[in-house]
Amino acid sequence: MSDILKNPVATGVGGGVVGLLLGSLLSLSAIDSKVSSGVARAMGPVTEAAQGDTDVLAALSDRLAALETAVTGTAGDAVAVTEEAMDAFGERLAALEGRIEGVAADLGARISETASEQVAALRGALDARPAPDPAPAPEGAAAPSLSTTIEGLNDAGAARGVGQTFVLAGGAVRAFVQRLDAGAGAARLSVNGATSDLSVGETVVVSHAGGACRLGLAGVGADGARLVSDCDKAGGGEALGTAYGAGETALLADGQLRVFVSGAIGDRARLAINGVTTELVGVGESRNITVGESVCTLRVTGIRGTAVLLDGGCS
Repeated sequence: MSDILKNPVATGVGGGVVGLLLGSLLSLSAIDSKVSSGVARAMGPVTEAAQGDTDVLAALSDRLAALETAVTGTAGDAVAVTEEAMDAFGERLAALEGRIEGVAADLGARISETASEQVAALRGALDARPAPDPAPAPEGAAAPSLSTTIEGLNDAGAARGVGQTFVLAGGAVRAFVQRLDAGAGAARLSVNGATSDLSVGETVVVSHAGGACRLGLAGVGADGARLVSDCDKAGGGEALGTAYGAGETALLADGQLRVFVSGAIGDRARLAINGVTTELVGVGESRNITVGESVCTLRVTGIRGTAVLLDGGCS
């Protein structure tokens, strides 16, 4: 070892190696210092930028919070507006439904009224159409003829054939002969627009502007229909009885029948018979009332204006 140290070459090489190591260490220390300084200089702006970004983020967070508050309030207002709009829509819809129902009801009523008018017009046209003449009786055979009398009714004039009209009560009653059946003793009449099928001996009550009266079929023969009626009779006669106005009291059958006349409605009279309870009795109708041991009958024989013709008796 001492020999090596004494060798100048070895000593020189060793010194060079040691110097090289020391230089390397010093160079690394300088490099670290420079790197640290460079990193610090480079990170300075980044740190400042990051600090600025933090401030921006804080401001942005504040703005987002304010925006959220505004959106929440707007949502509440929108809900309120939506509810009001739905309520208004519901009210308008209900009103529209009501109008539709009203229009439908009015339309139905108009259609029904129009249909009724058309049916009435058609019925009137059919009633006014003359019926075909009855088939002629075989040659050499006498045409059948049926006739009778009806109590309380007078002859209405000469017989009328199909297509002819009886005019009574000064024109207030018109009976148009539509059809005749001499064999069956029947006739179809249109009396003041109302159709009546009558057999010989039957009557019909006719209401007119001057009151109400009776019309009957007294016969049917080759010459046509023969009618009887009391439409031309004035009140007060023996056949029709006495006329009593509204508010008057009739004493009939020697006072056994006490009849208060309340008034007349069409072809019916409103009467209170032996009491205060009123009832409607039609022209040609009668009522039987028991008075003690007697049975009394009250008859409404006609109506003239507002007066009621009454007749009654007891047995």
